Amino acid sequence: MRLFTMAALAAATLPLAACLGGGGDNDVDLPENFEELTDLYDAAEAGELEEASEEMMSGTATLAGAIAFEDLGEEGGEVFEAIGELALTADFDENTITGTADNFALYVSDTDELEGTLSGELTVDGDITGTTMEASLQGDLVEGGDSNVVDMTMEGTFYDANGDLAVTGEVYGYIDDEEADGGFAAIEE
Repeated sequence: MRLFTMAALAAATLPLAACLGGGGDNDVDLPENFEELTDLYDAAEAGELEEASEEMMSGTATLAGAIAFEDLGEEGGEVFEAIGELALTADFDENTITGTADNFALYVSDTDELEGTLSGELTVDGDITGTTMEASLQGDLVEGGDSNVVDMTMEGTFYDANGDLAVTGEVYGYIDDEEADGGFAAIEE
């Protein structure tokens, strides 16, 4: 999966603190810890991380990260991807995970060019079983006045990322009745 490939290329060509895009309302910052998140996602995909311990998964944890959807339709021969910020609260006493995804930007896949921003917020609501999580991801993303209904599932695993609790995984489902997929990564704040 090329979850963070497009944005990682953009991050490599620009300082992480710099805005992507060309001014006005199209200025979009990558999440503050984006480089760390791409490394985390790659390490999890490569099987280089240990699953989180029971001690790490106790009480409540707040995690911040990024979520990406790839291959979001085609217009004029261009394929689009979206990257947004992800905020999660894992309640290990109740075995629930909740949160939001927002501040999405839409990019042209082949060129990493910022196409625009997407307003709206997605809601995360799900369960934790052992070191895994599964949650619904639902809401509306709005582009240029057009609402796009998001109805997806997130599946992930909690890891020990150099002593910090982290979660990475896949997201799949539908955006406006079109199949979509991607991935996510978040680390404890």
